[in-house]
Amino acid sequence: MGALTSNALYYGDCLDWMRGWDAETVDLIYLDPPFNSNADYNMLYAADGGGDAQFRAFTDTWSWDDAAADRTNDFLGAVARPAHNAVVGLYRMLGECGMLAYLTYMAERLEECHRLLKGTGSIYLHCDPTASHYLKALMDGVFGPAMFRNEIAWKRSHSHNSAKRYGPVHDVILFYSVSDAYHWSDLRQPYDTDYIARYFKFDDDDGRGRYWTGDLTGSGTRRGETGLPWRGFDPNTKSRHWGVQPSVLDQLDADNRIYWPPTEGAWPKLKRYLSEAKGVPLQDLICDIRGLSTMGAPKGERLGYQTQKPADLLRRFIEASSGPGDLVLDPFCGCGTTIDAARSLDRRWAGIDISSFAVDVMLERLGDRTIAVYGIPQDLRSAKRLARDDPFGFETWAVNRLAGFVPNTKQVADGGIDGRATLALQPDDWDSRLALAQVKGGKHSASQFRDFCGVTESTKAAVGCYITLTPVNTEAARSDAAGMGKIAVSGEPYRRMNLWSIADYFDDRRPHLPPMNNPYTGKPIMQASLF
Repeated sequence: MGALTSNALYYGDCLDWMRGWDAETVDLIYLDPPFNSNADYNMLYAADGGGDAQFRAFTDTWSWDDAAADRTNDFLGAVARPAHNAVVGLYRMLGECGMLAYLTYMAERLEECHRLLKGTGSIYLHCDPTASHYLKALMDGVFGPAMFRNEIAWKRSHSHNSAKRYGPVHDVILFYSVSDAYHWSDLRQPYDTDYIARYFKFDDDDGRGRYWTGDLTGSGTRRGETGLPWRGFDPNTKSRHWGVQPSVLDQLDADNRIYWPPTEGAWPKLKRYLSEAKGVPLQDLICDIRGLSTMGAPKGERLGYQTQKPADLLRRFIEASSGPGDLVLDPFCGCGTTIDAARSLDRRWAGIDISSFAVDVMLERLGDRTIAVYGIPQDLRSAKRLARDDPFGFETWAVNRLAGFVPNTKQVADGGIDGRATLALQPDDWDSRLALAQVKGGKHSASQFRDFCGVTESTKAAVGCYITLTPVNTEAARSDAAGMGKIAVSGEPYRRMNLWSIADYFDDRRPHLPPMNNPYTGKPIMQASLF
C-alpha cells in the first residue's frame, strides 16, 4: 500500500491503482463508468476504398468471456467479500451474460471505493436506468442498505423519441455514504418565479419585500406557556400549541412580523419574507442543470465526449458532500469534468482513466502541463519499460502521441494496423482521407516495415506513420518510405509514409503530417495541439 498523491492524474485501470492506495484517505468519490446499455458510441472515419474504420471511443458493452467468468467465480467462492451476497443473487437471476460481466467488473471497483473512503465519506455512482437497479443491489452489498441516501434522477434532455415506450430523458445517480457521520452541506437553490408568484404574494410596502404566511402553532397540546391563550386565540381548541412563548409572539407582533387576516376570527400567521428565505433544499430530482447536448447548454464547455457531464452537476455534488481541502476521486474521469469542478471549488483531487488520450484531453482542459501524471512514460527509459511490461498499453499510448489518431481496439491479429485517423481536408490528389499508424516496441524489422507499407497501399490510406522506440536510420527503410511517394493537401506536400520514434517525441520532434480531425468532435486539430 502507498499514499495517494492528490492533484494528479493516473493512467491505467482504476482497479490496479486503487488497490495500491492506503485505506480511508478519500473524502468523496464520483464515478461515471461506462453504462451497460447495449450501445457502443462509435467514432466513424472516412476511409474511401478501405471501408469504414471504427474506433470504439466509449466501449459501452461488456461481453461474457473468460475474465468475466473468473471474476464471477472469485465472488461466488469468497463469502467474506462485501459484494459476495449481491453477486450470488445476480448470478442466480441473470446467469452468465454480458450484464453480469459488467456488474462483476463494477463490484470489484466498488469494493475498492468503499475501502478508500473515510468514515465521513460519500460516493455518487452515475448510471442509466438500464443497469441502475442492479448497481443499487451491488451498492447495498458493499456499503450496506442503511447507507443508501438517495436515488437522484437528473433530467439530461428535454425529450427523446422512442418507439413504444416513454422517452428516456434521465440518468440515475446513486448516493451512498460510509456511515451516518457523512459530510453534508445544507445547500439551497433559489425559488423559481412561478413559486414566488404563487406563495410570496403579500407585500406591506415597508421595504421588507414580498412574504408568505406560515402557521404560528405546532401539533399537540402543551401545559406550559406555549399552551396558554394569546390575544384571544387558544391553541388547545385545535389540539395544538404556540411555536414560541407568548412573550416572543408579542415581540414578533411589535416588529410587524405577524399577519392578521381581515376575516374576523381568523388565526394570526407568521410573515415569512422572501429576502430572508434560505431557498429550496436540494431535491432528488434535478431539472435545472441542462445536459451538454441540449439547447441552452453552456457555450464552450462541450469537448465532444458523448458521455460528458456538465460541470454544474458535478459542482453540486462536490459542494454538498465535501468541504474545501477535501480529496475528491474520480476513477473514470474521462475528459476531466470532475477534476475541473473540484479545482474550481478548492478541493484536492485525483483522476484515473484507462485512456491516454483522455489524459491528454484533461491536461489540455486544465491548462497546466505541469500536473503530475502517473503511469504514463515521462522519458524514453520509462517508455521502454512500458513497452516491455505492457506491450498493448505501449501501443495505445504511442498511437495517442499523434494528435487525431486513435488506437485500434483489436490488438491481436489486427492486420498490422495499430491506429487510425481522418485527415481534416481531402487531399488534392488522393481519394482517401484515411491515415494509419503501426507501433513497434521491439527492434526494427525491415520485413515488418515493408508489410506496413503494403497495408497502407492495400487500404489506399493517404498517409501512414511507422512508430518505433528509437529512430530507424537504415538506408533500406528510408528508401522504402520514399518509394511510397507523396500526397498534397491544400498545395502542401506530405510524405505518404513517415518514420517516427518515441525518442523523437521526447525530443519534441513531430512527423510532418497533414492536419487531422479530432476523433471526438470531428473538428480539425494540428499535430502539436495536444502535446
